[in-house]
Amino acid sequence: MRNLEELILPRSISDYFKKEIKAAALKKDLNQILKRFIIISGVFSILSLLFIDWSGSGTSLVLSLIGYFLVAFIIIFIVILALFLVWLSVKKYNRKNKIEDVLADYLQLVSTNVGSGMTIDQSLWYAVRKRFGILSDEIEIVAKKIMGGMEVKEALFDFAARYDSDVLKKSITLLVEGMESGGRLAELIAKISWNIKENQLMKKQLASDTTVYVLFVGFATLIAAPVLFALSHRIIIVMSNIISNIDLSSAVGVSTKLPITKLGSSLDQGDFKIFAFISLFITSIVSSLIIGSVRRGDIKGGVKLIPIFIAISFILFLIASIILTTVFSNVGI
Repeated sequence: MRNLEELILPRSISDYFKKEIKAAALKKDLNQILKRFIIISGVFSILSLLFIDWSGSGTSLVLSLIGYFLVAFIIIFIVILALFLVWLSVKKYNRKNKIEDVLADYLQLVSTNVGSGMTIDQSLWYAVRKRFGILSDEIEIVAKKIMGGMEVKEALFDFAARYDSDVLKKSITLLVEGMESGGRLAELIAKISWNIKENQLMKKQLASDTTVYVLFVGFATLIAAPVLFALSHRIIIVMSNIISNIDLSSAVGVSTKLPITKLGSSLDQGDFKIFAFISLFITSIVSSLIIGSVRRGDIKGGVKLIPIFIAISFILFLIASIILTTVFSNVGI
């Protein structure tokens, strides 16, 4: 019997998801995940049918229900898959950062073990500590592969290939080249460890130097944009009220081609509010990704900021709207 993944997803997409799931260290396989996504999509598709007016469907009500359900199901399923892929990328990115943060300390212990006379595989194993977290789990997998008959360099390359980390891949490559050359391996590993620490210090320095830019982007997104949108919304309401109260019928001898009577009705208040929310939503996403790119050197570092930025900008827009409404009402406008 064919797997569910083979029935739903193309082979290339299925293999890609499997690779990402493995890199993110999820315990569930793709079939189990797809079953849950199908159930969730079906439930939301059924719920969406309740918000549609079917009074004008007539005899085609059943066909309309089926057609709308299928369209809603496909759209929701694709959206869930896309969000799941983003979540996998962020999870894998966080795992990579945790490994890079402790890699230098781990290699320092490996260097000490090699210098004391241990073989490289023993040095890798005995350098494992609980404080290394994810790196300890990965080294345990490497050790099991070595004990199963795989060569040390192949096990290390498999480990490095699971993560999009230049630091990890270059460190493993230098380590393997040192093993094959037969030089002073302990000294080489110690230098690799020191270079990693230097790069980490340099990144922290660059991050501190870009704090002003991060603050500027954050201020523009979280404070300036919501307040300005709220002010514009209130001005539209005020102008609509003023124009609606102007009586031009009593004006004698006044001739103008300007559509004064339509000035307040060209832009609906509700439409502008929807536009404001959409703009704040897009701005929050872009700003979060920019901050992640500036602070961490990768836009994935800003994905976790997206819901926070969206929530703060929406809440501040509503608060500013309430405050401006109170202020304008107090002055009689």
